[in-house]
Amino acid sequence: MSHSVKIYDTCIGCTQCVRACPTDVLEMIPWDGCKAKQIASAPRTEDCVGCKRCESACPTDFLSVRVSLWHETTRSMGLAY
Repeated sequence: MSHSVKIYDTCIGCTQCVRACPTDVLEMIPWDGCKAKQIASAPRTEDCVGCKRCESACPTDFLSVRVSLWHETTRSMGLAY
């Protein structure tokens, strides 16, 4: 099951999330919005296992990477049993 992986513009281009991902979901792409001139991207979300290691590795005050698990989304909508 794939999960939603969102990358926010608070990304500082440190590559911590990319290195933490056990399934190689993330990669760095060029971006002029930070000093590192790169930002995390999630081109392979179908491989995401929902471990959230990328979230834990993110050093920014506001997590730049957020993984949403399908059951969390349905629970927040009152659909989970």
